[in-house]
Amino acid sequence: MRSRAFVFLFTLIVAAASADAQQWRVFGRGAAFLTHVSETGPPDPQSAVFSTNWLIAGAERSFGSGSILFRGRFTAEEATIPDEGYPQLFQQTGVTIDRMRAHDAVEEVAVQLHWRALRIYAAGKGEPPLGAAPYRQRASSIDFAEAPFSYDIQESFHVAKKVGVAAIETSAFTVEGGVFDLNGNSWAGRAILRPVPHLSLQASHGRIGDAKEKISSASVGYEGTLLAASAIWTQRDPDTAYGIEVALRGARNIAMARAENVRDRVHVTVGYIFDLWSRDKKRAGLGVNVDYHTKTHGLESQYGHKPQSIYAFARVRTE
Repeated sequence: MRSRAFVFLFTLIVAAASADAQQWRVFGRGAAFLTHVSETGPPDPQSAVFSTNWLIAGAERSFGSGSILFRGRFTAEEATIPDEGYPQLFQQTGVTIDRMRAHDAVEEVAVQLHWRALRIYAAGKGEPPLGAAPYRQRASSIDFAEAPFSYDIQESFHVAKKVGVAAIETSAFTVEGGVFDLNGNSWAGRAILRPVPHLSLQASHGRIGDAKEKISSASVGYEGTLLAASAIWTQRDPDTAYGIEVALRGARNIAMARAENVRDRVHVTVGYIFDLWSRDKKRAGLGVNVDYHTKTHGLESQYGHKPQSIYAFARVRTE
């Protein structure tokens, strides 16, 4: 399945690249981190070297009042992250605790048709219309080396099978609804408002799987040249997660912070990156992220005094 998806997308991109450049627009963007994580606090602290990474590639062609887009989203994390996941204290994904799993090699293989205000999206594997954008593509969190602690509640439904979405989309708003397969038949609807440039407001709701698990989400996002920020709330019965993340970007310096409340515990991550090289919307630099957690005094036998994870990394990405 994965090999067929890669061949499918590669064929589309090669065909697009060989066509008239004025007819097809070929694009690609991505990021890769090479990270060393070390823990302090637990009696048996973990350390590891791993790489988180992603690539989005595709081709788009306009025709009359519309356009057609072929797009894929991929990652090599199954080869660059250990089978048990990378160390991340207090992270919880399903039954796995204190580790974050690798993302699937193929996260999206999709085609999208846009005609006037109508948009149709179909994907063998892709993203349903539910929640804020994935953290790895949000401007406010794209430079973090590790996943948010709200991942299991807020992010894990972003990749589904057999996705079909219909939307009405203008510069001021988007209203969309779709069906997909995620542990069974699922559906979701989302509304996005863009009242002024760089600012967006999102609200969505869905039912997931044969158990019809309820998920509701609301968020506010700002994406400027120097400042990017997001505030996100997600309820996934019986859990609720909410938080805020901010990134400040200069010519070579990036400062970022993320604060989350997940399962009644507050997690704070602060970070800094110095870009050694920056040109034509491409960056390469060195950085560090440090995690801080509240309500850990009753867990000293397992996590020690003031448990922390420190991520030192090299990062390259496009913008």
